[in-house]
Amino acid sequence: MAWYYLIQAAYNLEALVSLCEISFRFDRKHLRFAWAPTVRGDFREMAVHHVVTNCLVLGSSYFRLTRVGSSVFIVHDVSDVPVDLSKLANFLKWKVSTALCFATMVLLWLVFRLGLLPFVIYRSVLLESHRVTTEGSIDMIYYRTYRPIFVVLIGLILLLHLAWFSMFIKMGYLLIFKGERHDLSEHKAGEAQEAITTNNTPDKTTEDDKKTN
Repeated sequence: MAWYYLIQAAYNLEALVSLCEISFRFDRKHLRFAWAPTVRGDFREMAVHHVVTNCLVLGSSYFRLTRVGSSVFIVHDVSDVPVDLSKLANFLKWKVSTALCFATMVLLWLVFRLGLLPFVIYRSVLLESHRVTTEGSIDMIYYRTYRPIFVVLIGLILLLHLAWFSMFIKMGYLLIFKGERHDLSEHKAGEAQEAITTNNTPDKTTEDDKKTN
């Protein structure tokens, strides 16, 4: 369990640092940070998710609430696999694989993140978490102080899951009815900017022909 927590803590901390690296750039002219062209479309949701997740990892480890913590880890780890596979298939322009991975992603998201997490794990936190005080895992004073914080943090995770699932529904609509394989979580400003730059770049061959004539 200790190794599992160490791996999860390292992964989530690195994910937060990586998100900041691809989302911000330092403007030397005005000496300030600005949005980078590679910023994600769901940056705010991802930033809140990573901050909340790191707080939950550190908090559950400190208070030895590893049973519920590992349950939340497993729910996320299992449902993350088809998310990454669908992104990979979409990047490779594999239409059938994208559709299959997307359908699997929606199904696992429903079962694990919108099923097990709120109705089993979160319910246990709300109604059964007091048992840790009788087992001697945590003192009653700490339990009453920090339990509301864990309840709010997990509640934020659930709200983010609902926001992402609504995004999945929109992506599925575009995929089924319009045939567009568009990842709404990725920011497209970088691609559009690149296309504009390419179009505005003068053609060297044309300029050379004009000079020759």
